[in-house]
Amino acid sequence: MKLAARVACALAAFSGAIAFGQSPAPAPDRRAFDQKESLVRRLVFDSPAEQRIMASGNEEARSHFARARAQHARAVALAESGSLKDAETELNAAMWAVGRARQLVPDAAARAVDQRVRYASLSRTVETLTGSYETNLRRARGLPREAAVSDARLEAARARVEDARSLASSERDAEAVVALEKAERELMAGLNGLLGSATIRYATKFESPADEYAWELERNRSYRDLVPVALAELKPRREAVTLVERYVATNRTQLADAERLAGSRQFGPAIDALRSGTTFLQAALAAAGLVMPKDAGASPP
Repeated sequence: MKLAARVACALAAFSGAIAFGQSPAPAPDRRAFDQKESLVRRLVFDSPAEQRIMASGNEEARSHFARARAQHARAVALAESGSLKDAETELNAAMWAVGRARQLVPDAAARAVDQRVRYASLSRTVETLTGSYETNLRRARGLPREAAVSDARLEAARARVEDARSLASSERDAEAVVALEKAERELMAGLNGLLGSATIRYATKFESPADEYAWELERNRSYRDLVPVALAELKPRREAVTLVERYVATNRTQLADAERLAGSRQFGPAIDALRSGTTFLQAALAAAGLVMPKDAGASPP
């Protein structure tokens, strides 16, 4: 069994009673203690993690590791004096310290997994931002929903995305993440400027009320899609998040009313409800830190 797997098994086997803490754990028998002590000794004195951490230059990680060694030494001394229960407590603490140090200085495989996860997450974020930017750029220019649209900022972001895909296909995930982060910043800055620069110009000609309703529904959706992105990237304070959640919930109610009204072909009131909900979404984005225009609709309290 590989060392990492042994660590996981040991943590599961030996730490459960401490985690729940509902009743005092019985003292370990000597054989079980010796097995655990042997594992911890290898972790802190003779493992790839020990070599990596001590050579890392990460002072916090090295401090955790030094503490683990001291706790292991105390455990051995306590065991020799017959205090196996206290000795095991020290071993548990040593294992926790080793685990924390390993988190601070992950191995190459762990870093690769983290980069791949980050790449996938950023890809989804940039895709959402791109769609929102295109939608709002069309709206600002008074173009129909199907019209192709672009500008220098959008082209720059698209180029970054292509670079990221090429890098990821070559397993250069860290560089791919950097490229996507640049695309993300480009689009966020563009949306901030686009949405905050002026009142967006609305298309005024629709073939039918149903078409206008569909257009407003898409407009509402584009703002809804931006909310989780703004929360993730702008990281507002807890009180601001509470306000965002309140506005989003209000939009949800308005959206349900709009869908009910549209279902009975009352498109005028449905459109009004949608516009009101969209205004609350604009307020949610503003609360999150994204500058928003002031346009028609309800004024959130």
